[in-house]
Amino acid sequence: MMSSSKRLIILVLGLLLFIPVGFLQVNMDPTRHQYEPKGNGVGAAVGNSKGGLPIEMALGAFTGFREAVAGLLWVRTDEFFHNGDYEAITPMIRIITWLDPHFIDVYETGAWHMDYNFTDTDQRSDRRYIPLALSLMREGINNNPDLPEMYSDLAFTHYYRKISDFNKSREYYEKGKKVIDDAMAAAKADPNDPIKKEAAKQASLQITTLGHGLAHTYEALGMPDEALKQWEYCYKAHMDNMAAGYGGEFGESSSAQNVQKQIQEMTMRRKWRATMTQPPIDYKFDAQLVRVAPKVFEMRGKLNSIGAKKFVLETGAHEWGLIDGTRIEIRFQDADYKTPEINNFSLNSLSLNPSLTIMQDSASVRAGKFSRKIDMSKDPEMYSFTAPKYTVTMWFNPSNHADTPPQVQDRIGWRGEGMTDSRYLDTSGIVPGDTSGPQPGLHLLKKTFTLTREDVLGQGQKVFE
Repeated sequence: MMSSSKRLIILVLGLLLFIPVGFLQVNMDPTRHQYEPKGNGVGAAVGNSKGGLPIEMALGAFTGFREAVAGLLWVRTDEFFHNGDYEAITPMIRIITWLDPHFIDVYETGAWHMDYNFTDTDQRSDRRYIPLALSLMREGINNNPDLPEMYSDLAFTHYYRKISDFNKSREYYEKGKKVIDDAMAAAKADPNDPIKKEAAKQASLQITTLGHGLAHTYEALGMPDEALKQWEYCYKAHMDNMAAGYGGEFGESSSAQNVQKQIQEMTMRRKWRATMTQPPIDYKFDAQLVRVAPKVFEMRGKLNSIGAKKFVLETGAHEWGLIDGTRIEIRFQDADYKTPEINNFSLNSLSLNPSLTIMQDSASVRAGKFSRKIDMSKDPEMYSFTAPKYTVTMWFNPSNHADTPPQVQDRIGWRGEGMTDSRYLDTSGIVPGDTSGPQPGLHLLKKTFTLTREDVLGQGQKVFE
């Protein structure tokens, strides 16, 4: 059996061997600086205002094991998620993306977890994480500016789908499209460069997700001409991919066929909606808020959601009627809350405000009516109700594809220009929630209630009109 003194000597010798390994790594790997995060420096990334590193990180980086350590930590992070230990995930994501700023899956999956998978008892996501998710994705783009899929993921998964901020979605889709176009132009200018050729190939394979997403975003913004141009761009790109042998013939052929269908339908809808949306129709929106118990509310109301019960795109023949499937968005929040912008995804920025209450849900409209019971009493860590006042807003957004079926848009238009309401029409273009700015030309229907803390915590039923 080895004595303790011999074990100590071996341990010291082993640690001393790390010194030449570190120096060799520095000289053998001239590209090591590619793995440094961009922006405000390493210290800022890990939340150290003095710019230094925790000793365990410094040792891993010095000895050249950063990517290996990052991979092992990501496996451990996945275990945290499946065990429900959500508070441990965001610090791990911060450390992993510092160790390997090109670990794309960590940025995309980590931001997705924050935006969608940290939920209350009824599976409503914790919207306090949204600024963190956006900050992480922006950092990922900053560290990987030549990867169009990063722009596409931020544009669709977060801005388009989660927040319905179509202005921001457009911004990042267009930036991603420029990356694709630049990669293709570089390969065309130097066809014998294998690196540029491979970069162009990989960029071209993002046409379905990024290119199609941009077309849908133009449509959501009420820009049918731009949407048609983008669909035509996508069709040419798919045909070029097939000619070059990229992406598999079936996948590109199927995508091209889908694009052709989109072009045909968009062309006809653009023609008919120019006249079918006028004169504006009264949607007779109304909403009522009922407290049924402390922190438990029922949101109910009505919406005259008229649309095309029958519609022949080729001829324009149609029959108007009440359409099921529209949705009313519902948001309950501290009255003075404004979504912050987090510029640096550091360890210091990861702590959520325990006093902040934000809840967002939606209700489906059936036969012109909607109703939704929301119980926030079961999740005091998410809904603390410590503020003195709250706002509850219910709204209908005609531009949101998730809330408005196309047959409803056939009557009221992409931006709701064919819709009116004597009491609740809002033409400011500002969509409630986490959006960054107004959407030009948008018509919303919106009703807001202001409650006191006593209104939320009080006993018995109380109706708010």
